[in-house]
Amino acid sequence: MAKIKQHDKDKIIGEFETMKSFEASTRDLYIKISSDPGIENQRIKNTFGKIAEDEQRHIELVQKIINIVNDSL
Repeated sequence: MAKIKQHDKDKIIGEFETMKSFEASTRDLYIKISSDPGIENQRIKNTFGKIAEDEQRHIELVQKIINIVNDSL
């Protein structure tokens, strides 16, 4: 198997870093919604809080992928 070029590795990592950034922005939005005092419905707040937790897990998964790419390629 041919070794991947550093430029290609950097591009792959960059794409995943962008994905991680989107996930973080989304997580932050859901946290903001879940803690908004203007939203009185606790069920809605709880739902957005759970979605924010899911987004955090996505961030962690993407970071694992970045680590794999860094370590393996």
